[in-house]
Amino acid sequence: MWISKLVLNPRSRAARRDLDNPYQMHRTLSRAVSEALEERRERLLWRQEPSWATDLPVVLVQTLTEPDWSVLEEDYAQVFPPKPFEPVFHPGQAFRFRLKANPSKRLKGTGKRVALKTWREKVAWLERRLEEGGFRLLEGEEGPLVRILQDTFWKVRRKGERVQIQVVLFEGALEVQDPERAKATLARGIGPGKALGLGLLSLAR
Repeated sequence: MWISKLVLNPRSRAARRDLDNPYQMHRTLSRAVSEALEERRERLLWRQEPSWATDLPVVLVQTLTEPDWSVLEEDYAQVFPPKPFEPVFHPGQAFRFRLKANPSKRLKGTGKRVALKTWREKVAWLERRLEEGGFRLLEGEEGPLVRILQDTFWKVRRKGERVQIQVVLFEGALEVQDPERAKATLARGIGPGKALGLGLLSLAR
């Protein structure tokens, strides 16, 4: 896998367009790995990092193949060289994590996806997804070691309609349970909304 960091230029018309439309951002970033995507050997994940209003917008991108960022417009962003990333997991390893995700559920009967309301529901969703993916949330004296840094709704246009998507930024601590499943989870991401910049699980020691 490869991790890239892009610092977008707010003076770039293309960058401003993409910051206003996550689907367009996904299309732009996909150009860097277009051949691998066409050959179905790529899973592009990305996340716009939280920042102060005065900060330049930062986007992290994770790809399975080395991206070619020369496809971007010259003034689009400052691109830091992609770094190879091949984690080796062992049971019991502990990491800090960050995940921007869409914690939601499908209603029986209609299949419609709806947002989860309470902190407990959202954390329970996260716990299930991590356990399915070979991790588990670490526990402290007061419960799971996780906090919600952002919890908002985005209005996006999908198939010609304006829809609301709940976006939650989680940070906390987790532990590896199943190394193989954990590595696969890291590569494919967690939850729906990948094209919106959701699902990228970032780990740090």
